[in-house]
Amino acid sequence: MANTMQATTMDNTAQQRAPANRVRGFAYFMTPSGWAFLVLAAAALSIVAFRERSVGLIFDQEAYIQYFRSTDWHWLVQFYQNRESDMGFLISLITEELGWRTWVIMLNAFGVTPEGGIRTTVVLLNLIVMYSLLQTRRPLIGLLLWLVIPYALATVGLFQIRQGFGLAIAMLFACRFNRPTLGMGLASFVHTTFAVPTALLLAAGFGGEKKRSLIVVSAAAVVLASAAKFLFATYGGRRIDEYTGYQENFTIKLLMLLLFYTMASVMVLYSTWRSPETKRELGYTRLSIMHFGLFVYLVVAFFVFPFAKGRVWYCVPLLLPFLAPEIRIKNAMVLVITFGVYVAVAADATKSYFEGVYKYFLMP
Repeated sequence: MANTMQATTMDNTAQQRAPANRVRGFAYFMTPSGWAFLVLAAAALSIVAFRERSVGLIFDQEAYIQYFRSTDWHWLVQFYQNRESDMGFLISLITEELGWRTWVIMLNAFGVTPEGGIRTTVVLLNLIVMYSLLQTRRPLIGLLLWLVIPYALATVGLFQIRQGFGLAIAMLFACRFNRPTLGMGLASFVHTTFAVPTALLLAAGFGGEKKRSLIVVSAAAVVLASAAKFLFATYGGRRIDEYTGYQENFTIKLLMLLLFYTMASVMVLYSTWRSPETKRELGYTRLSIMHFGLFVYLVVAFFVFPFAKGRVWYCVPLLLPFLAPEIRIKNAMVLVITFGVYVAVAADATKSYFEGVYKYFLMP
């Protein structure tokens, strides 16, 4: 009888908690911060949804139109028939970005035009990103960073949409479902860039507790960067031609900027070092450790094989909107370093403004 009463009480408690969670989520939009989030999100989405996307106006627009025109069921059949070995075929699922191709084939199957497919993808990826930001501790800060960081909305959220779509999938699984490794793995099938973060997240999972994970991930980053020349030569395929020249702007100045961005994940780890490891906390801990590992990878690549930078370096600033809101200001040191991160973002954004990065969003 006592067990029955206890079970009934637990059921009632669970039923009471579920609506509370929903109320808290909805209640955010009843606050000034929530109103600001809605206004900014609606403004950004309306621009990417309705503003003109002509070939001369949007970089990479023509390339994506060709993607949609050339990728159909025939391409998929040829892709399978051209396999040389089972292992090579499995690797090509990532190097040929089968996840992205499948998405394009699905849109084409519904009769969506190439231009419509591109616009649908852009709107969807930004919606997913914004929904993922709502799962963070301070959604408005995350959204502001997504709008301001030059490589976020103005780049992967507008024209480099394969990487943006992959990021959206990765962050949805990381922030909403607390499965960062699975999300990043799925993102690798959309854009090859995410294979490196996936490998580092796997290393973080094997590392166990935080200090050991940092060591394991750093070691894995060194190995990956050292082996990058072999990996690109063996599995790079068309990526080698695509990323030719990307190493030209790989400078100490860029590394210093990425160091400031990486301090966000260091502060997340520091401010939550002794916090109880809930599933959510564990997910953000692994993301932060992976973020730190990406910087180690890029530092080693700078000296060993600069070509390995590719677009992997984008992941460092792109993760900032999801990590910076998780920083807990516990003391003056955390406050000062966090302020330094935002100063670096502001400096980068100011430079990008004068370079015309935000021109599409500021047009009358």
